[in-house]
Amino acid sequence: MNSDNTPPVPSQTLPPIPNAESEPPLRLFRLLGGLALVVATFDLCFWDAHHFGFCVAVFGLILTGALMANRASGAQKRTTRFMLLLAIGAALAAAVETGATNTLVWISLTIALAGDTFFRGVGEPWGRWLSQIVALAGAPGRLFWLGCTLVQAGPKKGFAGIRSLAGIVFLTLPALVLALIFGTLLTSGNAVFGSWAHTFFDSFWKFLEIYLNFDRIILWGVVAFIALPLLWPGRVAEWWWRWTHRLPRFPEIMPIPAAQLGSSLILVVLNVMFFVANLADLLFLWSGQALPQGVNYSQFVHQGVEFLIATVLLSALVLAALFQQALGVTQRRELKALALAWIAQNLFLILSVALRLKLYIEAYDMTVLRLGVIIFLVVVAAGFVLLTIKIIWDRSLSWLIGGCVLAVFTTFYIVQFLDLAGWSARYNVAQWERNRARMLDVNYLSELGPPAWPALRHALNVEPTDLRLVTAWNTACRGETSAYETGLKWRYWREFSLRAWMNRPALE
Repeated sequence: MNSDNTPPVPSQTLPPIPNAESEPPLRLFRLLGGLALVVATFDLCFWDAHHFGFCVAVFGLILTGALMANRASGAQKRTTRFMLLLAIGAALAAAVETGATNTLVWISLTIALAGDTFFRGVGEPWGRWLSQIVALAGAPGRLFWLGCTLVQAGPKKGFAGIRSLAGIVFLTLPALVLALIFGTLLTSGNAVFGSWAHTFFDSFWKFLEIYLNFDRIILWGVVAFIALPLLWPGRVAEWWWRWTHRLPRFPEIMPIPAAQLGSSLILVVLNVMFFVANLADLLFLWSGQALPQGVNYSQFVHQGVEFLIATVLLSALVLAALFQQALGVTQRRELKALALAWIAQNLFLILSVALRLKLYIEAYDMTVLRLGVIIFLVVVAAGFVLLTIKIIWDRSLSWLIGGCVLAVFTTFYIVQFLDLAGWSARYNVAQWERNRARMLDVNYLSELGPPAWPALRHALNVEPTDLRLVTAWNTACRGETSAYETGLKWRYWREFSLRAWMNRPALE
């Protein structure tokens, strides 16, 4: 019997805890073969490559294949099958043109696939994915686990020599580490021993440098170090993922009426401040009135954009914190109305920032970074939509975090297919063609690479005597010759880009 007449909180069923039976069966030599294949593919694709092109797609697909080969369950879950389809799409995007966005998409998909297919006992996808992230943090332990597994496996028919050799190598590691430590101490304390040691290691190092590339070997070790906990993560305590089911609300540190009053005062004050700032934008940014004395156009349109973006992000954090209080506080209609009014003002502020960027681009030039900021503003606006749903329907904070993560991933996945550099180049050339007095940044066009070749060619056709355009053209041609004309040689397939191949006629 509750003395305060508070209705009991309904019990919630948590996802099952992962156990040994939920893990895929370990096939040791399939794991070792997959690890060797991943390391060899990475070396083939990326070692001594000046540009990353189609090799990103090849390595991503090989890593995905090795990962799935070490899972007995395969693609039984719908989430796994969906992510495999996304991986195929990411491979196509990498073949068209690779970049930071495409690489981040591959990393996210690989981590999600590894967790989704290994931690089968965890009922929720977020729990499986977070378990994989935690497993990556334990990468050093996985190397130790692999060594112990090789030693404990014992000699078996057909593999006795390989297993014994691996066990011997693993058992000698402690002795080598201790020899290194004591050798360093003795070298510092005994001058004669130190002289002998230096002579020996100098000769040994010169011998190895002739036959081995230590940078390459270190690269193999780093790749194996990262790939092992992806191919075989190891179990993770449920504490690391169980919080995704429900994040607790803040404890009641004051009476509910006092908390309601304090939250309302915060929202009233911030609403008034935002209203005044948005009114200034409405009068001088949207309607085009003359700016007050002492404020110039560059200050009003360009300077301070980053602070306005920080303001919007901080507003979202404040709202999320206010509505993580007890339900008795957050369910009050007046508080929700004030919050929705503040969200509306933040959305207007986002539109004002976008208009500032548009005016600045019209006055100067388009860049990939400025396009990226506009896309970022769209993601922030989507976050405020999710925040509105949380406030109106009293959704949990974990629901809000999950929705925002999915919104960010979806944006990155879509952006990897977009030709942002080509759009920027074509826009800048078109603006310059309309107004020849406008300065065209040809250095930036040449830095954009293959996506800007058609725009650069068009600009040169319009003004063939412009020395700056001719110089940028020659730079692009030299780069094209070194990176793409020799595409029939085996090593240059790694740098192949479908967008560059499609744009090559612009340089002919």
